[in-house]
Amino acid sequence: MKQLYCLALLTVLFSCKENKETTSENLNKDIPKDTIKVRETTDKSSNLNLVSDLRPDEKLKLEEVYHDEVEFVNFDGNGDYALFTVQKNKKLISFYTDFANAGQFKRGDVLNAAWKMDTIYVAGEGEKQEFAEWLVNAKKVKDGNVSLFRKKHPKPIKCYTDKEDYTTDFKDYLYEQVEFYLANSKNELVKTAIKNPNADLSYSIEEKDREGHSYIVLGISNDFEHHTNIIQWLYLDNENRELYEYDLPNDKLIQFD
Repeated sequence: MKQLYCLALLTVLFSCKENKETTSENLNKDIPKDTIKVRETTDKSSNLNLVSDLRPDEKLKLEEVYHDEVEFVNFDGNGDYALFTVQKNKKLISFYTDFANAGQFKRGDVLNAAWKMDTIYVAGEGEKQEFAEWLVNAKKVKDGNVSLFRKKHPKPIKCYTDKEDYTTDFKDYLYEQVEFYLANSKNELVKTAIKNPNADLSYSIEEKDREGHSYIVLGISNDFEHHTNIIQWLYLDNENRELYEYDLPNDKLIQFD
């Protein structure tokens, strides 16, 4: 009798287990696999801590498009990702971008930037996934000083140098440094020289070491009746790319912002 009771109990337990497994399988079949993926992705995205200096006090959402007014600094199309650098509230922010017209702006132009937080992959780190600011589009809303300078001085600034190892991109970069200085300088000699829209402006390029630093030296001139008159020397630090005015009477460098 005891054996029969044990056998009956085992039969009931096995039947319960079989029914439980069958029910579990049916429930799983009722949930589409695609739905599970969406839920997992959504949960992961909602937990991301996305921040940007453009909106330091705001919790950002992945791939939502934001609009901010910024000041253009420069565009660098080299590298794995093109970089579009702007300034807001005295902070520099570099967008990653594939925006086709990113190189059309001049330093100081005020832009309306459409951007989002998006996924990027860092080369050299096993394609490490990160999240960063991505420029979607940009429209100019106001000319900066360089754009205004170009409108007033359509003649190109001449360059004199024997440096043949500089790339075209780097020469363009030096040209932009000179142009930026002329458009924003408070130096009275410079301001007098650029009053004339037909002024023949030029600059020379050389390299010098000073106090343990290597500099590219730009000599800005106002050419008049076959005479060249240096109106300002500029020193560009080869390491950090900071620009300095040379104060000749005191033989010192003054950083130019």
